[in-house]
Amino acid sequence: MRIAVIGANGKTGRLFVNLALQAGHHITAAVHNKNTLPDNANLSVIKCDTTDLDQVNQLVVNQDAIVSFIGHARHSSKDVQTKTINNVITAMRAHKIRRLISLTGTGVRFPGDQITLTDRLLNLSISVIDPDRIKDGIQHVRAIQQTDLDWTIIRVLKLTNGPAHKFSLKDNGPTKIFISRHEVAEAALELLKNNSHIQKAPIIGRVSK
Repeated sequence: MRIAVIGANGKTGRLFVNLALQAGHHITAAVHNKNTLPDNANLSVIKCDTTDLDQVNQLVVNQDAIVSFIGHARHSSKDVQTKTINNVITAMRAHKIRRLISLTGTGVRFPGDQITLTDRLLNLSISVIDPDRIKDGIQHVRAIQQTDLDWTIIRVLKLTNGPAHKFSLKDNGPTKIFISRHEVAEAALELLKNNSHIQKAPIIGRVSK
């Protein structure tokens, strides 16, 4: 599969790129600044400002799927997720690409969500400290929902750099408190492989006993 990865140079993006390459996929990685990805015959790296539609159009040429790990960095605009995903949607339509996977937080709620007390408190604190981050996540999801693309939105609570543990993808949670970035990378690759959770927003949760 040919996969364009947005945020490929980030902590989660790098893990996904490595896993996808190991699985035999061809990756086109969008990086905003310095490239820190290892050399690989199946990896192409493109410097790309994803808030620029022309650059996103160049990124998605000949791709089978788009995976976005775009997030808020120190110097990013407050609506970077929404700007990026609107450009991605426009480019996907132009190039007739259907599969889209995007990552966001559990602060983006869906009907029927099982919201734990910890989830509620942590997202409340984020909404106070950084309300634009929550707003951007919600608006980027609304933009995706308005399409007929084969989209999946992965939702997580608090990301860590620890090792992966067993996890499940649950449409309405409840979430695990701490989710390894390795788990997010594995989940995204699993969703592509199985073509599952189409037009749904699963939460990464614990494996039911």
